[in-house]
Amino acid sequence: MELIGEYQGSGFKDPPYLARRGDGQVLQLPRLLYLVAAKADGRRDYDEIARAVSDDFGRGVSADNVRVLADTKLRPIGVLAAADGSSPKLQRPNPLLSLNFRAAVVPPGLVNAITTIFRPFFWPLVVAAALVGFVALDGWLFFVHGISQGIRTLLNQPLFFLVLFAIVVVSAAIHECGHATGCRYGGARPGVMGVGLYLVWPAFYTDVTDAYRLGKAGRLRTDLGGVYFNALIMLATLGIYLVTDLEVLIFVILLLQFEMLHQFLPFLRLDGYYVIADLTGVPDIFARIRPVLASLLPGRRPARQVTELKAWVRVVVTLWVFFTAAFLVYAYGMMLLHLPAIATTAGLSFVALLGRTAAAFQQSQIAAGAVGSLQVLLLGLPTFGLAFVLFSVIQRLVRLAWTRTRGRPFHRATSFVVMGAAASLLALAWIPPQAQYRPIRPSDRGTVSESFANASTVLAPVVSPLGTTLGRIVGSPPASPAPSSPATTASPSSAASPSPETTPAGTATPTPTASP
Repeated sequence: MELIGEYQGSGFKDPPYLARRGDGQVLQLPRLLYLVAAKADGRRDYDEIARAVSDDFGRGVSADNVRVLADTKLRPIGVLAAADGSSPKLQRPNPLLSLNFRAAVVPPGLVNAITTIFRPFFWPLVVAAALVGFVALDGWLFFVHGISQGIRTLLNQPLFFLVLFAIVVVSAAIHECGHATGCRYGGARPGVMGVGLYLVWPAFYTDVTDAYRLGKAGRLRTDLGGVYFNALIMLATLGIYLVTDLEVLIFVILLLQFEMLHQFLPFLRLDGYYVIADLTGVPDIFARIRPVLASLLPGRRPARQVTELKAWVRVVVTLWVFFTAAFLVYAYGMMLLHLPAIATTAGLSFVALLGRTAAAFQQSQIAAGAVGSLQVLLLGLPTFGLAFVLFSVIQRLVRLAWTRTRGRPFHRATSFVVMGAAASLLALAWIPPQAQYRPIRPSDRGTVSESFANASTVLAPVVSPLGTTLGRIVGSPPASPAPSSPATTASPSSAASPSPETTPAGTATPTPTASP
């Protein structure tokens, strides 16, 4: 157990203190618990700890107080060993929208060696020159040279897709080096680098948990190190283009521009989310979605997770929660409603790709076969990820209903009846007439307005019978349902894979867990 100290740049009225367990998990502790943990050195008894804590805390703390805090607060979360000296079984949290199926690839020793090489890129003069160069690059690219020929070259020569894929993978890895180097430049120790699955996309990650010991500037440097290194890659790519005149490199720069924008999305655990978290000084804002939304209800007293925030931080977090909750409800809702169309399209595409890839290899078209194999892989992984996301949501709902209704059989039965009814209605919405059950068409655009129109069509088989039943109950004749046109399904967007910690292909950084 390592006691880090006060969380610097905190957005809390009373700044929390940080401790790092043996498994690497960083915990937030109130000052009193932190002092008890600091004085429990294995030699002092409860009376001696109580006297030492009272001197530092400024208020009287008894030996019984220390015993209760140790047994009910510190030992269950692994800060203190059990009374018999054994170590408790530790559980790491699985926060919402976290990176899954992690596999460490680069050990900490090698990561530190890599950061030594890249350290000069964070010297102030180098950073200033790089930012000026990046602004000049964008001005030249979008207002002088243009991007059309880069796109045309890529489409006319499919072999470049393999080159493009290799460059994207390398840039994602260098993105992670940026996070690790920013972490070490500030004085913290980066951990392993690895790969995982974020939502539906494969992703790189870097463990930069130790950056929590840094001040706000150091944490922001760590957060922005990835996109900063993306900018350096663009400048290097531009230099190669000026020497070789390969137009496909212009498309590489364009793709990296979109990846930078993608990383700044604040609604997912990407770089933008961690920037907001470190600007406000609230480590895991996702954990505050439910209490913040509950505090907006009339007559509800705000929970501790809301009232403990500073006034301006509370406003920022509330706005973030409002927009993030709306985004998640929309994204998950549309995914569930249009899952049959997405699955049908993915299945048909998978079969067609397998056929074309096999034919290419049979005709000794190695390049086309390699591109096809890559497409099969890139289609299969998101499909698996989509299934895993759906399973995770169902698992969380069932576990939440089971734990929150323990000892209340009526509430438990009601919860599962409601979930069963919702699942039945969703299944009914998934079984429309055959004319509506089709894959995504070339004419579908997948806009937000189109997705809402599609939702009403998909839900028609559910809403119409309910309306008829309600009409019979109240004694009025049911309205004649208007014929609906075949459902138009929203096209799933293919976002570039972020490079993880946590940026899903960005840096996957475990967030401090509040002590119970």
